[in-house]
Amino acid sequence: MNRGHRTAILAFCLAPALGGAAAAGEGTVGAEFLRIVQSPRAVGMGESGAGGYGDLLGALALNPAALARTGYREAAFTYNSWLEGVATQEAAYAQPLRAGVAAVSVMGLSMPSIDAYDNNGVPDGQVNAGDLAAGLSYAARLCGPWQDGRYGLFAGATLKYAREKLAGESAAAPLMDLGGLWIGKAPGGTMALGISAQSLGGGFKFDSASDPAPSVFRAGASYIVLAAGDPVTFSADIRKNDNSPAALCAGAEYQVWRTISVRAGYVSGEDLGGGLRFGGGVTLKLLQFDYSLSSYGKYGPAHRFSLSYKFDKPVSVTPHLTRGQEESEEKTAEGRALMADGRYYDAVVELNSALVLDPDNREAMELMRKARDLIGAPAQ
Repeated sequence: MNRGHRTAILAFCLAPALGGAAAAGEGTVGAEFLRIVQSPRAVGMGESGAGGYGDLLGALALNPAALARTGYREAAFTYNSWLEGVATQEAAYAQPLRAGVAAVSVMGLSMPSIDAYDNNGVPDGQVNAGDLAAGLSYAARLCGPWQDGRYGLFAGATLKYAREKLAGESAAAPLMDLGGLWIGKAPGGTMALGISAQSLGGGFKFDSASDPAPSVFRAGASYIVLAAGDPVTFSADIRKNDNSPAALCAGAEYQVWRTISVRAGYVSGEDLGGGLRFGGGVTLKLLQFDYSLSSYGKYGPAHRFSLSYKFDKPVSVTPHLTRGQEESEEKTAEGRALMADGRYYDAVVELNSALVLDPDNREAMELMRKARDLIGAPAQ
């Protein structure tokens, strides 16, 4: 089977997923499946979210910098169903660290066997095809207000390995995603601005021919405001692929009672379907279910489902203290050092200053009690 047949088969299979990009022509880019937005939440909002945050799958799909806002250990799984049995699956796990957040993810594309033909159009058995990608991500807050870690400048990156397999042959390449995100207060709400570049790297080589990486560039903004006490999110992105014109992705989400989410969005420039997207979600404590519906014209609808779970209590990625609490921590450390030197009277003075700055400093209270007991103890 020649390269033309291989790329035509993959373009046909991915056309419902990628709109005009995959059907644009033969051999445009490799690993088109990496351009599929896996997050049902992001898809329900018109595949936008480079300037937003809110879910693990959305951060991995649109802007790795948003991963830095993850406060829980979280696991997520998504299943995306298209026509003719073509489907993708992704599993991801995020772990907040003392400084930043790390995540791992695995994504695959599967399809049933495809009838094969030679250059003369004669049937030539069947062809099996599939794709796989694995990634390691890290994101952190670079700077921002010391009293509130929700705001500031965030950055993130993903290193991933992608492989395509078709008719017993395969092509693979290492790739990288980069992203930046700024979140700040705005009149009446919160605003975020983001930019990302995804799937940067070398090409995918089948036989002697090589296709470039499926790079995607996004710039976006989001605005969150409260309505009747519940958050309403507006999001818009400009998306540019290497082999297609720029597209506008926009949408909105309303969380009712912070439990039920309703979403709608639009993607411009779609060759298949009208570009409308719809979705919703349900959050039950630490468990969240999301769904989205996309229409691809004569190909019919595409459905995405995801389930995510947040483990235990939120992890404090960075301790955000008031100025007084920070000074109290410093004086507590000085008191601890003085006690180690046997200077208990001086330690009491420092620890007393720490408690004046922060009466709830439990470590200072405990050290103060120990220092006073040692002062009253008989000399050895």
